[in-house]
Amino acid sequence: MGFRKFLLGTVAVIGLLPQSVLAENIAMVVGSNVYRNFANVEHGGQVLTTTQTLADSGYRVIAVRDATMAGLQNAVAELEKSLPDADRVVVVLSGAFLHNDTVTWFAPTDLRSPSLAAVGFEGLSVQAILGYLGQKPGGAVLFLASDGVRGAGELIAKGIGRLKAPQGVLLVQGSPSGITDAINNQFLVKGRSLADAVQLSKDTIKAHGYLSELSTLNPTDEVVRGLSEEELKILAEAAYWRAVLDLSTIGGFNAYLQHYPDGEFVEGANARIQAIKDAQPKYTPAEQTEIDLNLTRNDRSRVQEQLSFLGYNTRGIDGLFGPATRGALMRWQSQNGQEATGFLTAQNLQKLRMQAEKRAKKLAMEASKKQVAHDAADAEFWRVTGANGGEADYLAYLKKYPDGLYAAEARKRLQAFEVQKRNQARASETAKWDAAVKAKTKKGYLAYLQAYPNGAFAEVARGRVSEIEKRQAQKARIQAARAEEEKLPLNPSLRLLLEKQLKKLKLAPGEVDGKFNKATRKALRRYQRSRGLEVSGFLTRPTIVQLMAE
Repeated sequence: MGFRKFLLGTVAVIGLLPQSVLAENIAMVVGSNVYRNFANVEHGGQVLTTTQTLADSGYRVIAVRDATMAGLQNAVAELEKSLPDADRVVVVLSGAFLHNDTVTWFAPTDLRSPSLAAVGFEGLSVQAILGYLGQKPGGAVLFLASDGVRGAGELIAKGIGRLKAPQGVLLVQGSPSGITDAINNQFLVKGRSLADAVQLSKDTIKAHGYLSELSTLNPTDEVVRGLSEEELKILAEAAYWRAVLDLSTIGGFNAYLQHYPDGEFVEGANARIQAIKDAQPKYTPAEQTEIDLNLTRNDRSRVQEQLSFLGYNTRGIDGLFGPATRGALMRWQSQNGQEATGFLTAQNLQKLRMQAEKRAKKLAMEASKKQVAHDAADAEFWRVTGANGGEADYLAYLKKYPDGLYAAEARKRLQAFEVQKRNQARASETAKWDAAVKAKTKKGYLAYLQAYPNGAFAEVARGRVSEIEKRQAQKARIQAARAEEEKLPLNPSLRLLLEKQLKKLKLAPGEVDGKFNKATRKALRRYQRSRGLEVSGFLTRPTIVQLMAE
């Protein structure tokens, strides 16, 4: 690389060189207001008033008003041709912008429509302009002026999207008037640094990227005369080093070492590279092994489910590995002949999965046997007491098997008895009974029994009083279970999956629609009873963990 070519890419030293050595500064200013197929951008052309200020500051200006696609192409071609020999490059784009998730385009005034087919071929990619400006680190600024209107929820939306400035490039955004004022009255003041210009314009613009106290768009006239070529090289290296210091990145320091392998600041560059590396997070081998597994949050939730299912309490299944999960993992590792680090390995994942599957199969077999025995006892009790029994038999069956195989049939037959008794009972007793049935309270049934202790509905009333007392005794436990279920992250997909599991286990949860109705609650109670879990009919973490494992 020749000295002159290299020097034109450096930063702060340019203002100190003789004018005969300096290359031309270049600026492209596009101000668009009137659009053929879109709403006009008010004051979009105002930025063109900066062309005189730029020219007075030593810039060759490429100016375009209401730029069509052809006008933009010509302007960019001229900029591209002039860029290699320029010290400083300023690009100002003012008008309508469009963007999607990855690209922002500056729209020509003759753009046909806000579609990818049109803007992708006719618009000017702002990312491409930033890429070109990246060839002039420390001496390039892109100004974007828009009306601030942004679209939402569209494939191609109005406004400026997310942009990232390359190293050494300053990106400034604002309204047309804000950008115009900032360029004319701040950025082109002689000797004013980029950092100072941004600070003084902070109320009207937003800027990010390369900000330096050493770089300016309009250097002073101070020159150094009579320097030898060797002295100029020393100044150039010093300027390069100052620019690299301002960036303070490993890439910047490596670039200095590549350009100046025997330079004056090699030791300092190596020291700063090491300092940056030392400041980066350090991980133990065990931590790094787990990091390398690239586990998603769902993967981590699955591990917590497996640990909980195997009896190692993680105090929650949320996909976040806190102290409780790490402790549970350490206990599992210790009891399985693994190094108790609290961090996962690929072998841990495989062993956990196999153990959980094995235990799930064992529990499913045990539960199946228990369910068969329970159903057999249920059927036998029905055969003896209920199949051809009386009212007392059906009440006894329901007391013993409220969710039994024949519970619906028992209730149906009890209704027949009730109709028969209603026909036989006196009108006053029937009215008392109807009032108790309507109230469905212990007080109501006791009022009936007090009035008719040997009445036609006395046995049923005592059964319902017993049932209410039993429900009241369970109320606190049921409320706690309901509250726990409400705290669980039960999205529609998980509800459907749980209902499918209940149906797969032939527990008749009703329609698999993600809505927990009476049939679903009954199926949950039967499942919990057969698995030795607390019976509530509501989901708890242990119920979910075991149900999902089967």
